[in-house]
Amino acid sequence: MRVEIITVGDEVLRGETTENNTVWLSIALTAAGLPPSRQTSLPDDIGVIRDELSSAAARSGAVIVTGGLGPTVDDVTRQAAIDAFGGGIEVRDEIVIEIERRFRELGFTMPDGYRDLARIPAGAEVLDNIVGAAPGLAIDAGECLIFLLPGVPGEMKEIFSRLILPRLSTGEEDQRKVLRVYGLMETTVEERIATLLDADELERLSIISSPTGISVYLPAGIDTGTVERAKEILGDDLFGEGSDRLEEVVVGMLRERGLTLVTAESLTGGMLASMIVSVPGASETFLEGYVTYSNESKIRILGVEKNAIETDGAVSEEVCGQMAEGAVRISGADIALSTTGIAGPGGATPGKSVGLCWMGLSHAGVTECRKRKMGGDRGMIRLRTAGVCLDMLRRRLLTENR
Repeated sequence: MRVEIITVGDEVLRGETTENNTVWLSIALTAAGLPPSRQTSLPDDIGVIRDELSSAAARSGAVIVTGGLGPTVDDVTRQAAIDAFGGGIEVRDEIVIEIERRFRELGFTMPDGYRDLARIPAGAEVLDNIVGAAPGLAIDAGECLIFLLPGVPGEMKEIFSRLILPRLSTGEEDQRKVLRVYGLMETTVEERIATLLDADELERLSIISSPTGISVYLPAGIDTGTVERAKEILGDDLFGEGSDRLEEVVVGMLRERGLTLVTAESLTGGMLASMIVSVPGASETFLEGYVTYSNESKIRILGVEKNAIETDGAVSEEVCGQMAEGAVRISGADIALSTTGIAGPGGATPGKSVGLCWMGLSHAGVTECRKRKMGGDRGMIRLRTAGVCLDMLRRRLLTENR
């Protein structure tokens, strides 16, 4: 089945919001053996949306539209669909009755704008929204199914997973194996994997890099033996498979070993701790986190020596190590991770440029600090630093387990 995705919203085209619905839908559809054939972003313009819906229905078997279903004046997707598929309107009062009930449960009165949500394309199926207000809609356009979904990610994902994916699924899931790697460049990963694949398989290999690791999408149908050889050739740089995240793997390793963790962050400002506690079950291993952004707080809370800061500077191996050691000492945790650096755009000093970062790890009386020059903007530098910290811990645990 040819499937396409349409995203609606002026805010998306103007870059006023980060649009991740298309990425999420593409991943979900591809995993179900239905990789999208087309992705389109449209403005909040009834005519433009109407024409695109008509064209999409003629060329595809299913079209998934996100955005423009709410109660405000710029939410025009429903009307565009009405115009695109014959102009018939059906009023479904039960939609508004249910929305009113939910508002009452929350102690609010439903704004009148929501009453227009009862107007839907004639014959459309209502896809109930158990997370938010505006329901989704399914329209049978002859040879094509049109699905209209809210643009709010949580609402879109729930409706799609529960009501749409099951009816689109072919039962032949994409069997591509995904390997997750940290610590290598994309080109190095490709060079290693290329030795295992023939020319056709190599053309279907996908390697996608991000600050939190590289995803290696092996070709569908590749034999188990080749997958296992790929794992071997990647060695300790392989940290997981499928949708594994580095923080999930690290938390899992800590839980298996019964070890506790604490963080002491300057540069990352709590980002490292946030990544760790995003993992279910992190409470079994993560004790606490210290954000010691100022020099004074490093001294007062972690016991960093004032002389070390004055002599070496806050962005230094000595201070980074003392931060980790102090965090272990005052928390009683088995392991501490620490970060300090210059995220920019200002803050550079002679000999210490923007992007200079130190990551520390203290465990069992041994403290290790690693120096890296990170590229990217302020957010990217902080994210990369947190990733390196997690990978340091992963590799230390691997080594100690041998």
